[in-house]
Amino acid sequence: MRQFAAVKLFLVIAIGTVYLVSFSHIGAFAYETFVEETGRLPAGTMVGPISVANKSKQEALAEIAKKVDEWKGNATITVAYQEKKEEIPTSQFAFHIERSVEQIVEGRPSRLFVQLDVQSFSKTIKKLLPPPLASSINLEKLQNDVTNIAASLQMPSEPIDLAAYVSRSDETIQQVSAATLKIGKRQTPWLAWVAANPAIEIKGKSVFSLASYIKETGGSLSSEEMSTIASAIYQAILPTNFTVVERHTSNELPNGIAIGYEAKVDGQHRDLQFYNPNTTAYTLRFQKTENGLRVALFGLPFAYKYVVRVGDIEYFKPRTIVEYSPFLRPGERRFRQAGKRGMLVKVKRETYDEQNHLVRVETIAEDFYPPSYNIELRGLELGDTQSGASLSEPSTADEKQTDNNRKNDEQMNENREENNGQSEEKQPEKEKAPSTTNDANGKQKNDDNEKQG
Repeated sequence: MRQFAAVKLFLVIAIGTVYLVSFSHIGAFAYETFVEETGRLPAGTMVGPISVANKSKQEALAEIAKKVDEWKGNATITVAYQEKKEEIPTSQFAFHIERSVEQIVEGRPSRLFVQLDVQSFSKTIKKLLPPPLASSINLEKLQNDVTNIAASLQMPSEPIDLAAYVSRSDETIQQVSAATLKIGKRQTPWLAWVAANPAIEIKGKSVFSLASYIKETGGSLSSEEMSTIASAIYQAILPTNFTVVERHTSNELPNGIAIGYEAKVDGQHRDLQFYNPNTTAYTLRFQKTENGLRVALFGLPFAYKYVVRVGDIEYFKPRTIVEYSPFLRPGERRFRQAGKRGMLVKVKRETYDEQNHLVRVETIAEDFYPPSYNIELRGLELGDTQSGASLSEPSTADEKQTDNNRKNDEQMNENREENNGQSEEKQPEKEKAPSTTNDANGKQKNDDNEKQG
């Protein structure tokens, strides 16, 4: 009895196993037969980003061709190096649609075969890069990435940054600009800070604040010391594509700093801030010289050449203030304070391409230093009861100058508030201020010639 039950159980299991195995094989055979008869591709079949499931190969060919044409008509692939940009025409991509369909893997994704016109692409890249970088770029990786974008039928929203494909080496990281301040014996106070901070990294796509950096590094510098460092940095970054965000000047131009290049920092209300618009970082390096401070900027070469022009200086004669003193004899005159001329100058930056063609001119700043008054002491005239009075020169001979002084004062106020005014009366004396540029080797040149008008 038990043997019969065991045999019966074995037969049930065997029959069930045969049934399940046969059903799976028969089902697969029936599905394959159905697919072969209908010619339809199974679910999950893709060519690149295009789904061709439930389509015949002929329909898949038409669908892929349609999507490729749409991409060619709408896609824009842009490559850029700093400010230079170029579009890669979609005509440089050859899509092998028939080959892609022939190598379809049913039920799985497969490649959309694309070939890039390497020769035309290389010419476009070389137009964007400075000569020192032409041999340092990983062109093969760049070509593969661009080809993959096309094979995926993507439409990038941002340009492809060529700087990301440039190797970092002594050949590519160069001195792109430099400035030196000759400040004589005024070196000692900030000497320790420079020794402790020989280099400052200016990160890509970021704003740098000198006051914040000094505070973060624990520096204890006076306003004069910070302004000295700031002026050297400011002069070094001017012939670059950096954007000055915040910068201030004093009421009087400090000794040792050329007009147009001062940057006053006090650590509280005045700061030097500038923006690095490039994707790569640049480094400021400080060096003590025999009689001053040298600041050099290192990084990848710039796409353009930048030249800083400091225009002709407008001078404003100082106004004379008269004070009457009972301690002087009638008609006697003495100068208590000698005034200084006021100055106004425009600073512009010119941008040139590799062929030395002017690309653009932009006004960076208008620096104004107001005149300081002459103070003259005069003795009281006979019968005059004034004592210690202070007033402007009343004589007929100076009436014209007084009127000019009034106009100058009004104009100076406008210049200080708006920083873009023009003098109502230009003084005949003008002086040519130095201009700076970053040459082919990234070194700064100064034109110190002066002319008298």
